[in-house]
Amino acid sequence: MTLSPFLFIVLAPEGVWRARFLLEPGRRYGPDDVRVEWGTEVLGCAHTLTVEATALPSEDEFRVLAARAATRTADDTPDLFRRLLNLLIPL
Repeated sequence: MTLSPFLFIVLAPEGVWRARFLLEPGRRYGPDDVRVEWGTEVLGCAHTLTVEATALPSEDEFRVLAARAATRTADDTPDLFRRLLNLLIPL
C-alpha cells in the first residue's frame, strides 16, 4: 500500500491551523485522526489544500474539516467523475 502525504491548512489573519496526513487509499478519517499544528508559517508538501478564512475556526471545527478533506482526498474509487468532484470540492 502506498501512503500519500497530504497537508490541510486554514490560513487566517490571526494564524494558521495545519494538519498533516499520510493518506491510505480508501480510508475514512475522523476528527480523532487529526493532529493539529498551530503557527504563523504556511508550509507545503506535494499535495496541499489551503483554505483562506477571515477568522480561524475552533479547533473542533478544524478537526472536522481536515478529516473530511483527508477522506475525500484518499477516496480511491475507480469512478473518475467522483474522483474529479472530490478534488474540485474537497470539503
